[in-house]
Amino acid sequence: MKAKFIFIAFIGFLIASICSCTKAGTGGNATIVCKVYNTDNGNAPVNGATVYVKYGQSTAPSANNTGYDDHKVADANTNSVTFTGLKEGTYYFYAEGNVGTAAAPQPVSGGGPFSLTHANRNGTSNATIAVMY
Repeated sequence: MKAKFIFIAFIGFLIASICSCTKAGTGGNATIVCKVYNTDNGNAPVNGATVYVKYGQSTAPSANNTGYDDHKVADANTNSVTFTGLKEGTYYFYAEGNVGTAAAPQPVSGGGPFSLTHANRNGTSNATIAVMY
């Protein structure tokens, strides 16, 4: 009887532990501000870039902009976008933009992983996204 009680208590603890785990994604209180810079041009800001995010992943889901969970477009006069309402976890950010002139735009792209820690789960974190030609 005692062994049965211990087994049931263990199963209850296991279920509670699994259900209390959080996964990266929406539904949290954190904010991540992503800033896009062109590393091929002295870390010049890339204004108007599009930033894609994949929740719960530290690698790109594809070689281009497909397979992401969300995206934001920066205003033409800024290199940053803000993702709000996020949970603690790992994210992969990928950015695309154009540099140069309107007559001769040069596409740039790149990305990398970002870890939103337990300590920052209720605050604002900054992520730098390096892009190249």
